[in-house]
Amino acid sequence: MNCKKVFRLLSVYQDRELNPALERQVESHLRDCHPCRSEWEGLQELVGSLKCLPPPASDPYFPAKVMAGLPADRAAKFRLLPAITYALVFLTIFLSVFFLQLSYNNAVGAEKPQAATFTAVLLENQDLGLLAVHDNTLALFDGNDHE
Repeated sequence: MNCKKVFRLLSVYQDRELNPALERQVESHLRDCHPCRSEWEGLQELVGSLKCLPPPASDPYFPAKVMAGLPADRAAKFRLLPAITYALVFLTIFLSVFFLQLSYNNAVGAEKPQAATFTAVLLENQDLGLLAVHDNTLALFDGNDHE
């Protein structure tokens, strides 16, 4: 193992977070390499000095200050009014179309002829249409206006 790799692993080795195989390799290198061992001893002194320091004084209002600085939660501000408005608009349109269709069907249903009468009216209208086409055709050939 080279010095550069051991130097990168020293803090992880200090925290005892290396896997056993890598830990043995680092220990072996520290026994054989004087510069890496000096760095390791300096790191141990630094960590020991930091552990001897008193904890910093904390502000009792610190959590409240942090929470006040955070933006409000958008999920908590879900507004029900737009959802209700959309539902009411949809319901109004649906009911309007339904009742218009119902009133149209009732109005048409009152004047609905029987099947035989309906067929007779259809044939009569068809015959009138054929007569009009016949008259127009004669007018074209004769050059006269029969309309």
